[in-house]
Amino acid sequence: MAFGLSISFYRNLIFEETLGNLSKRNQDLRAQIDSGLNELEYYKSLQYRDKYAKENLGRINSREKVLILTEESPISYLVNDQPDRSKRREAAYKQYLQNIPTIEHWKLYLLDYDGLERLKRSF
Repeated sequence: MAFGLSISFYRNLIFEETLGNLSKRNQDLRAQIDSGLNELEYYKSLQYRDKYAKENLGRINSREKVLILTEESPISYLVNDQPDRSKRREAAYKQYLQNIPTIEHWKLYLLDYDGLERLKRSF
């Protein structure tokens, strides 16, 4: 009888452990399902469709503008045989703009347009 009782107790322990493992596995599966449903909802949204169309199909909405930032080009605008002083000043200004970081250039252009004009006149 003691042997039967110990086997029954052991089976109960194994069953509770298995039940705990299954409960944890169910919680993990619920989290995965919720994550998958949220992802599916995002893929069905207009926001994703708009993003996909812009990135992969090159489409834009009306009244939208596209700004393409490229790396610096190695072309030099400063040429030694330019006789006109204004052309040399303009070439020096363009070369300066090429040498500053792109973000600084856009800060000048978008946020401090008067500063950009002062910079242009300083050359």
